[in-house]
Amino acid sequence: MYMTTGAVIRRVRKSTGMTQTELGALINFSQPAVSGLERGGPASHDVRVLRLVARALRVPLAILVVESDQEAEVDRRKFFKAGAVGATAASVVGAGASVRVGASEVDAVVECAKQIHELDLSVGGDRLCQLAANQVRYVEQLLEGGRFRDEIGRALTSAAAEMMTAAGWVHYDAGRFDDARRFYADAANAANAAGDGIAAAHALGNASCLMVGRPGDAGGNPLAVQYAQAASRAAMRSGGPRLRALMAIREAEALGARGDRPGMNSAISRAHRAYDSVRGYDPDWVYLPESELIGGTGWAQMRLGEHDAATMNLQAAVDGSVVWPRERAAWQINLAQNHVNSGDIARGCAVLAENFETMRGFTSTRLNHRIDAIAETVRVHAKIPEVRELLGKRAAPM
Repeated sequence: MYMTTGAVIRRVRKSTGMTQTELGALINFSQPAVSGLERGGPASHDVRVLRLVARALRVPLAILVVESDQEAEVDRRKFFKAGAVGATAASVVGAGASVRVGASEVDAVVECAKQIHELDLSVGGDRLCQLAANQVRYVEQLLEGGRFRDEIGRALTSAAAEMMTAAGWVHYDAGRFDDARRFYADAANAANAAGDGIAAAHALGNASCLMVGRPGDAGGNPLAVQYAQAASRAAMRSGGPRLRALMAIREAEALGARGDRPGMNSAISRAHRAYDSVRGYDPDWVYLPESELIGGTGWAQMRLGEHDAATMNLQAAVDGSVVWPRERAAWQINLAQNHVNSGDIARGCAVLAENFETMRGFTSTRLNHRIDAIAETVRVHAKIPEVRELLGKRAAPM
């Protein structure tokens, strides 16, 4: 199920800490008018209004498009052509002639990739797939048909790698795993071509995350460990504290899934040491607040059945992710899974039931499938009140 355009506006606005009054001041709306917009009033179908909202919230206009038959009044193709980067892409693709590419075009690609990463943390990846794929096509067109100096060419190739990694992540979040693998492979190739160890680490680390199986899967994937270790090596050479810590946590997750307790603990220790260091450079897209580092530690611990430690760390990740609603939901699902795995069925189902409506509101097929998998696992315990509550909410129409 997809949120309405008004619901998307509300979620993005709240994730930035902006009030309805503040948004209204930016688009010349009263607070009641903004409230009506967020409730799905006529203004939510007006492209002129949505352009103002997108500019005020600093998001691509395409993010406000709803993939729903109920909102057929909105022509999605117009939206994808209206965004700043998207409009440039359309003009480049249709021009039939080479275009001069400079630093401003590279900066626009980097900024769009950053926005896609941030929006996924708020609303989920399903609605971002087409936007991200369009931007990958745009940067590929620039590389193939543009005119640029060697220095700009390397920067553009690095930006392409980041855009491909962003596309891979939202496709992963949308449950489109084959597409995600393809984008990650292309990203790694582009990063290597540019000699960009930071972008290579990002692509390889995300690819390892994709290959790590769901909790409970036996054995894990040996390739996940190899990819994560390659990402860690690239990060050690080129990255700053947070990138090195993030890739070490990816390694810990893969090793935990393989049952390698010493290796996992070593990677966790390395992640925390890196996080406290000051060496190297982290680009803006590196998302690793302390709560994420702690949550990744708990995720790895859960893989090896260290449930008490995992509970403490996963709860800390939930508490520290309030500003990123979709990410917070992911940690809540991890926490619920950990409780179920430890045998505390009631507690795990209570976490899901208490937050069920919010979780189901995100456009993340990956998270919805995880909720469904947990619900099916606990169905045999339907005599437990918390299990019945969860199953009842899951069966109710949304």
